[in-house]
Amino acid sequence: MEEQIDILNPDGSGAGYARGRTEVHAKGLWHRTVHIWAFDDAGRILFQLRSHLKENNPNLLDTSCAGHISAGDDSLHAGLRELREELGVTKRAEDLKYLFEATHENVLNDGTYFDNEYYDTYRITLSAAESVALVPQPGEVDDFVWMTREEFLEMWKAHPEKFVDHPKDYNWIKNLEA
Repeated sequence: MEEQIDILNPDGSGAGYARGRTEVHAKGLWHRTVHIWAFDDAGRILFQLRSHLKENNPNLLDTSCAGHISAGDDSLHAGLRELREELGVTKRAEDLKYLFEATHENVLNDGTYFDNEYYDTYRITLSAAESVALVPQPGEVDDFVWMTREEFLEMWKAHPEKFVDHPKDYNWIKNLEA
C-alpha cells in the first residue's frame, strides 16, 4: 500500500484527511516534509547526491537527509526514520536541533509533479565514526559529499543547477557563522 500523507490547507493547518503520495504530487496537495542538515565535528556539511533513479531531481545535490512525514507522524520522528533509512545513522530525538519551518512550491517533470510543502528543518552533528560509516539507501541516495560552508557557497554560486532548489535552507547556510 502506498504511503499515506496528511493533507494541509494552504495556510499550513491540517485539512483532516490523508492521501497517497502519488495523488499528493499529481494534484499539488499541501503536505509536510522534514529536512535534516548533518555536520561533522569539523563543521563540514553533508550533502546527499540524489539517486539517478529518482523521479524528480535525479543526480542533484540535496539536503543531508529529507523525507515525507507519514500520516499521523511528526517531523521529529520522521526525521529519525529518514536518518536511519537514507544515511544508516541512528540518532535520538534530543540529537536533532530544530531550526525553522519553511514552505516550498515547485512544479517538476514538465508540469506533472507538484510539490507544495511545509517543511521542518533540523540540524545534527555526526560523530567521526558515523561520518565515515554512512550507508546510502539504494534508489534514494547514490553518494554523499562533504563540503565546508565556503566550498558550498562557491559551488552554489557557480553551479546552482547542481543543487535541488532549497533557497531558504541555502540562505540559512549562507548566514551561518563562518
